[in-house]
Order: sequence, then C-alpha cells, then structure tokens
Amino acid sequence: MKNMKTFLIVIVLFFAIGSSVSAQENHGNALNAFVKFGDNSSLGAFYEFQVHPDITVSPEARIWFGDDSQFAIGARADYYFDRIFKLAEPWDIWGGAGAGFVIDGNDNFSFNIHAGGEYKFNETWGLILEIGGGSAFSGGLGVGIHL
Repeated sequence: MKNMKTFLIVIVLFFAIGSSVSAQENHGNALNAFVKFGDNSSLGAFYEFQVHPDITVSPEARIWFGDDSQFAIGARADYYFDRIFKLAEPWDIWGGAGAGFVIDGNDNFSFNIHAGGEYKFNETWGLILEIGGGSAFSGGLGVGIHL
C-alpha cells in the first residue's frame, strides 16, 4: 500500500509539472471503460455528465471476473484538479467517490474513493489510469472516449 501511495504522489507531481498553461475544457460527455485489478478484478464503465466546470457525475456499472458473476450498479462524482494544478490538454487529473450496490443475491452496498489521470491522444481518445479503495482496493487501466 505504501508503494501505491508513493506511485500516486509521483503521478500527481508528473501531471502538475508536465504542463504550465491552464485551459478551460469540457469534462463531460465522456464514456470511460476500464479493466480493474486488485482485490476485485472486473470490467467497468461509466458515462460522465459535467455539472460544474470542475465536477462530473456518472452512472457506473461493473462486472467481476470469475465464477461469481457479480454485477454492480451505482454512481460516482469526480472533481477535476486541472485548474488548481494549471494542467493544459492533453492531461486531466481527478479525485472522487462512488457508491452502489453489488448484485450477488445479497445486494451489498459499496462505497469507494478514487484518484486518476488521463492522457488524451486526440479530441476523442485517451488513456486512463485510476486507483482507489474503500470496500476493496482496486486500480484500473482504461480508455476514455470523448463524444
């Protein structure tokens, strides 16, 4: 866990130092799809709606690998730190929280916090790295599709 905290700090500093110009951008209208790893390896996706220049909310769904065939639905909210860190395109960095229900016969409630970053290759495609924890530790590698 200590290595993950160090890794996150390095990523944040890399994003903060890597760009020096601030730009206003739209963080909404993005479909993000992930392969999550850690305590609960899964596939996940969420669609972001911008509610403030720095805040998005999203419906989210996940399905776990394995014989359990667990499925989760929920929502998440993210705060983008681009203006604070003076990040310009192609970088984004955020932190947020999500909550939902794991549908496995018991309908368990889950709550997680997360932090992540994205490098956008062009106006449509980006590569995302995200880590988080709460009900279980997880990290994820994914793609962002900006519509």
